[in-house]
Amino acid sequence: MTVYRNAQGFSLGVASANVAAGGPITTFTGTTQVPVLLEDLIISSGLATGGLVTSLRVAGQEIFASNLPCPVAAFNAASQVEQYRSVSLTLDQQQTFAMDINNTSGLAGTFQFSVATTPITQREVVPTSQSGDALNYCFGFGESLAIPAAPAVGSTVTLTATALRPCILGRLVITQDGAVGAGGNLAGVEVTSILVNNIELLSGAAGPGGNVPAEAFGVLSTDTNGAQLAYPVELNSNVSITIVNNSAVAVGVGAMCFCLPAV
Repeated sequence: MTVYRNAQGFSLGVASANVAAGGPITTFTGTTQVPVLLEDLIISSGLATGGLVTSLRVAGQEIFASNLPCPVAAFNAASQVEQYRSVSLTLDQQQTFAMDINNTSGLAGTFQFSVATTPITQREVVPTSQSGDALNYCFGFGESLAIPAAPAVGSTVTLTATALRPCILGRLVITQDGAVGAGGNLAGVEVTSILVNNIELLSGAAGPGGNVPAEAFGVLSTDTNGAQLAYPVELNSNVSITIVNNSAVAVGVGAMCFCLPAV
């Protein structure tokens, strides 16, 4: 049976804007015209390097589950995260979806977002005050720019974030700044450790013998189930990812997880 959309119920967008390099955080806000269910979020960027999402808000409610931002590249249209990037929250008419961008690159760039929507009835709208664990959308680890190639000092970095509320870590996404293509190919970049409150999640032995190529968790990795941490964390838990740059050149990396719904 064919299901037809209502008027103004197809996709929620926002005017594109040029964000200055290293400039102030810029807010993008889309306003619904009818009650909708928010689905997949896509963020468009004209830059190959830099760019952090510092906040996502549904009707004014923050949906980040950690204290650090997420790399813009994780939300690229080509990113292999279709099973995970649905916002899965509702908005009534004349409510807003807002995004804050910090352009961490050395160049000005144009940003914009699109959220797929499905029209719903007003009685199906669930206020954010009653949305509970559904507010856990993503868990950012921030980024580290210009990691020198090993064995130089600083070739190993650790990105550590703190949980703002209990959540379940889902699809891990690691991005590379400044590389051709969505999120870079992460050649020569390795993950040496993933810790939750000092509990190691990697399966291999400690040391180089247990390292995992970061491209396994890259934007374009098709191993979407294998890249899913599926690990619960509590309020104020510390989660860290340690990365070593074994390539021949300096690279910048960012990381985030999409959160899984509580069962």
